[in-house]
Amino acid sequence: MSNATPLSPMAKPRFGRDLLSQVPNELFQNPAVFVQPEPWSLVSRFFDPERCHVHEVTSMEHELVRSVAEPLGDRSAIFGIGGGSAIDMAKYVAAEHNLPLVLLPSILSVDAAFTRAAAVREGSLVRYLKSVVPDHLLIDFGLLKQAPPLLNRAGAADVLSIFTALWDWREASVVEGEPYDPKVAEQSRVLLDRLLSHASQIRDCSDQGLRLLAELFVGEVALCEQVGTSRPEEGSEHYLAYCVERLTGRSFIHGQLVGLCIDVVGRIQGQDVAPIRRFLKEAGLDCSLEAVGVTQDELRKALTMMKEFVAGESHLLPGVFHFRPAIGAKEADRLVAELD
Repeated sequence: MSNATPLSPMAKPRFGRDLLSQVPNELFQNPAVFVQPEPWSLVSRFFDPERCHVHEVTSMEHELVRSVAEPLGDRSAIFGIGGGSAIDMAKYVAAEHNLPLVLLPSILSVDAAFTRAAAVREGSLVRYLKSVVPDHLLIDFGLLKQAPPLLNRAGAADVLSIFTALWDWREASVVEGEPYDPKVAEQSRVLLDRLLSHASQIRDCSDQGLRLLAELFVGEVALCEQVGTSRPEEGSEHYLAYCVERLTGRSFIHGQLVGLCIDVVGRIQGQDVAPIRRFLKEAGLDCSLEAVGVTQDELRKALTMMKEFVAGESHLLPGVFHFRPAIGAKEADRLVAELD
């Protein structure tokens, strides 16, 4: 990402209930709607089935996304309704065709609705393509509360990753002379502290908790855009998650896997992870191996291959796995055994 030219402001979220009823009528004339089944059953009443094209998003593999986007035809608007995949597909298509974009996340498990770029998959790796700002970003409490609480609680991990990401950024400035902005880092830390002090609201998925999570997403995205990279909120905890995904060939609830990796990576960095573990427990976000769906052997293997993994992914910003020697089997055993 580069800040060579000024970026247009991101959309401000609109909070409330039945927010689709507040979207201008002209956008419903001939829309393409990218959805997942559960939220579509809750909002389909807002759309004329004779006029809208509905596409159920099952994969964000780059080639598939491209094949869906190309034959779209003339449309009044693009709607993205659902989780991260539906949101990212809608962003990609809206950017490809320069159409108005309405985003209605049905879960807050990731920050996809709050970022410009569309995340696509190339194998087990995530690539960020296109760039678009939604015309309407709707945070509908009524819709979000229809989802299993875990899928909203999990979004907290994409803010919690500030804990490990800031360590990586600071260390990169010392080891490699990478530019480091202490003011931005402090602002990011404030976001993390705000999250840590509201665990019960995240656990309850209250209106206040859901709004807080959305506001924290807005804040972290703004800081990343200010420095031009993801340094303020993403680091080696995500790299370990990517490696686990590649190793296993499976999909996971993103926030649960990232939460597990924050615990592990924080200890590799030499940080006190007690506040992180306490928050996860109080917020009702179970990031144990069993809950995430990763075996001890799989995590051990991922840890021992991290040095090789990050060396092969040159686009990853330097972090703890770049700076320290490869993790051996004995240390991997210890790191797994110390999981709470």
